[in-house]
Amino acid sequence: MISESPLRRPGVVTLMTAAVAQSADLLHTEFRLARAELSEKLAALRGGLVLMAIGAILLIVSLGMLLQAAVSGLIAAGVSPPVAILLVAGGTAVIGLVLFLMGQKRLEPTALAPDRTIDSLSADSRMVKETLS
Repeated sequence: MISESPLRRPGVVTLMTAAVAQSADLLHTEFRLARAELSEKLAALRGGLVLMAIGAILLIVSLGMLLQAAVSGLIAAGVSPPVAILLVAGGTAVIGLVLFLMGQKRLEPTALAPDRTIDSLSADSRMVKETLS
């Protein structure tokens, strides 16, 4: 005679151990995600700093170039010195300012926050609470 054995359900200790182990694995995975996302954000930070540096260099170098261009332009075209200086300085300043502002925008705290990690940690926290309750 074959006796049927009822299906064994895991005990509370087994379930708690599994939940803790899964939570530890999840935490480890989240730290790896955070590290990867912070690496991405640092790359964006470097890019923003490079643009700002290029913009600043252009603004500084343009000052010397503007003086030379103004002198050359005045001699060649007969334009009054103030008008020639304002035209050249204005154009270069606009380009430098645009580059500087683009770099500055990449450095805003909202652009550097690890949004995906924060969202994922919130979801994982809710899941762990639901699992343990």
